[in-house]
Amino acid sequence: MKRIVKFLYTILKSRRLRVIKKILNPEGIILDVGCQDLYFYNHLKSKHEITLVDYYSKNKDIQKEDIQHLSYEDNSFDIVLAQEVLEHVLNPIQAILELKRVVKKQLIITIPNEPFFSLFRCLIWEKQHLWALTPKILKYYLGTPIYEKKIILKRYYVGVWNYV
Repeated sequence: MKRIVKFLYTILKSRRLRVIKKILNPEGIILDVGCQDLYFYNHLKSKHEITLVDYYSKNKDIQKEDIQHLSYEDNSFDIVLAQEVLEHVLNPIQAILELKRVVKKQLIITIPNEPFFSLFRCLIWEKQHLWALTPKILKYYLGTPIYEKKIILKRYYVGVWNYV
């Protein structure tokens, strides 16, 4: 079962990377929140300056930061990436507001797009998911995105907000 889950996550990351590369501003300093496996960093570092942060930093290149209380000034980063992070924090609304505070140009957020109780959740339970966030919640706090897409059988949501 672990192999199947790992395979599914590899497909998910690959698909998200393709979508994000298409919509990502070509210039700017990126804040990548919740980047423990460095997957996106390794694919984007040749074209972007990237600051890596995670609450549980297991790598010397990743700064320890709490997404709910980021230590950065307002508008510190041109681009902020928060992928599959918000459903793991105690206060996702505070985290959303912090992401909006530190971004200058482009905010990209991905979340699982599924009801809290679904057949898939019963088969592969994400023990670390504290919340089932929806695109509607993101839109309430961030406004209408300039781009949104549901990927992989509409189970994952990608939203992009521009603040230029």
